Amino acid sequence: MSSPLRSLNDYFRKLNDLLSSESWELSEEAAKLLSIGDAHVQMKFLQLEKAEDERRLFLNNIFDEIACLHLAVIYHLSKEHFENAFNTHVQAVQLFNKEILQKEKDQNWFLPILYTLCTDLRLLARSADNKPSRLRDPEKSSCYEQSATYIMECYRTCVADVRAEIHTSKKMAMLNLTNQLFRVYFRINKLNLLKPLIRAIDNSGPLYQKFSMADKVTYKYYLGRKAMFDSDLSLFFTLTVTHIPAEESLSYAFRNCPSYCARNKRLILIYLVPVKMFLGHMPSVDLLKRYQLQQFATVVESVKDGNLKKLDETLMENERFFVECGIFLMLEKLKIIAFRNLFKKVTRIYGSNQISYEAFMCAIRWLGIVDMDEDELECILANLIVEKKIKGYLSHIHKKLVISKQNPFPALSTIC
Repeated sequence: MSSPLRSLNDYFRKLNDLLSSESWELSEEAAKLLSIGDAHVQMKFLQLEKAEDERRLFLNNIFDEIACLHLAVIYHLSKEHFENAFNTHVQAVQLFNKEILQKEKDQNWFLPILYTLCTDLRLLARSADNKPSRLRDPEKSSCYEQSATYIMECYRTCVADVRAEIHTSKKMAMLNLTNQLFRVYFRINKLNLLKPLIRAIDNSGPLYQKFSMADKVTYKYYLGRKAMFDSDLSLFFTLTVTHIPAEESLSYAFRNCPSYCARNKRLILIYLVPVKMFLGHMPSVDLLKRYQLQQFATVVESVKDGNLKKLDETLMENERFFVECGIFLMLEKLKIIAFRNLFKKVTRIYGSNQISYEAFMCAIRWLGIVDMDEDELECILANLIVEKKIKGYLSHIHKKLVISKQNPFPALSTIC
């Protein structure tokens, strides 16, 4: 068990001891001493605006400068000068890139420190952007957007390291930094900038197996969300090839996320559940309860029953939650699946492969939906046929749906 920090000298001595080992594992410990999320941030004797006046040199004096900048950052945080904290931290990131990433050859033991610096850069950017003066000035470039520029500079340096062996290559940072950029680009709504990053990961070859499982889970989570977003841009939701990556990516993330990370598994499920529902796989009540996602329970029940009115009501009741998660519009498009399930029930009751529009209208009116006419019904049926969710054709003259005698309602998971 490490001894507690009691003075500035203790801080520098401990950091120096960890860095002098030049090992990945101890670098992870050193990163904590350069993180704004560590307990040392609250220690008054470390909150120094000009720590260089009292610094103790490390074996590598670049880390000495980075540590001094970090202490200045926590000084500004203690004063709630978030923009100053961000700008000071930018200096630390740029210094690390220039003097460590670009100059230290054939080694990567310091990458955990890079990960922490980039994570803190995003967090400080968010705090700076929430400052009232920035909120009043929409023309001013956001710190969060600026953070992507500095992270990308580090990313380019790491990707350019092509000569080293895999185990010492800085390219090991590719996935972690890609995840950092995913977070930023999602927040500033610039997902188009992710395409070259995704392509680089797709082409990473054997290196991909060396990435940590934590980074792979995070990557698959965001990749699945991006696939959902890409599909959601179309006017009508159709089961195209883009939905399979969404389901595969989110399922991988959920399956490989440790059980003790319940919060993260819940975040994954928020997006995996709607995707699964579009593929015809409804989550169990127990699963939704376990991860406190009861907001989906009535949605699932309504879609399964084909109860359009109940689906509308539950979407309105939980609108704020679904909007904040960015899935409200997607869930609204579940109505087409609910209509399909309703029509499937009607055809079973009707007992024929030729079902009149009036039979469907009776079911719709029974649900309490009074603002739909036969023209709208025919449009919905036509869309279901075009999307291959129903196998059949419409007889406009006779006002009937004629369904195939073999598997007229194919499993949604088989439709591509």
